[in-house]
Amino acid sequence: MRRGEVWTYHPPTHPDRARSVLLSSDGVNESERPWLLGAELLDSDPGDILGVAVDGRYWVSTLNLTRLYRPWLDERVAEIDADVQEQIDSALRAALDL
Repeated sequence: MRRGEVWTYHPPTHPDRARSVLLSSDGVNESERPWLLGAELLDSDPGDILGVAVDGRYWVSTLNLTRLYRPWLDERVAEIDADVQEQIDSALRAALDL
C-alpha cells in the first residue's frame, strides 16, 4: 500500500463500498499498523476551497480525513497522479496550518 493509491473500503457494518485515497506516509502504510490515514472520494465538489478534484469525476475534501482499518481495504482500484497529490498536500497544509 502506498500514499496516493485509491482503495475500496468496506467496513462490515456498511452495505456499500466507499473509495478512499491513502494519505498517510509510505512508512506508515508499509508498517504493520492496523490503521492508516485517508479520505473518502466524493462524487461531487464539496464546495470548499480545501476540496481537490481528483480526475474530473471524484473529489477529496481535506477536511474529511479519516482513519482506515487496513483489513477493510478491499481492492486497489487506482492511483492519483503527482499533480493531484501535490494539490492535496497543499490543501492539507492549509487545513492543518502546517
